[in-house]
Amino acid sequence: MQSDPNIGNVMKNNFFVTSSILIATFLGSASQVLAVEQKPALEDADVLKMASAARQALAEQHINGCIVIADPDGVPLYVERQVNATPNCLSAALGKAKSAAIFKTDTNVSYEGLVKGEVHNLAVPDLSSNPGGVPLFVGKTVVGSIAISTPDGSKDLAVVHAAANAL
Repeated sequence: MQSDPNIGNVMKNNFFVTSSILIATFLGSASQVLAVEQKPALEDADVLKMASAARQALAEQHINGCIVIADPDGVPLYVERQVNATPNCLSAALGKAKSAAIFKTDTNVSYEGLVKGEVHNLAVPDLSSNPGGVPLFVGKTVVGSIAISTPDGSKDLAVVHAAANAL
């Protein structure tokens, strides 16, 4: 039995056609991946810079407290409970950070509403009505939040704004 000398050429041509189709498919997929919209996000350096500013502002106020920096979903990226901070300040700061991130508003807004008698906010899950949590924006996009909690709460607003301004 004699083999056809053109068979090798046909197989080579089929290989090149198949390879070309695979490469084109891959490149098409890659261009779709490159078309994904990129959103601004907090970088590790941003988080550490804000945490440092918060610690400095707390020291200037001669008070210890808790610092929480969260992502846009309110999930903590940075948590610090300073020595001699009150035991409940951490849960308060976690709640403020989550509230500020997911509702995209300063927790002081709901506090002021509560002072005016707007008690309906008390029924909203994950909404903190304690001042000291603020969302962090890049343009109109929320990139996270920062929250501060101290023993009496009177310094929370000043400290959280000083820390947020470090961004």
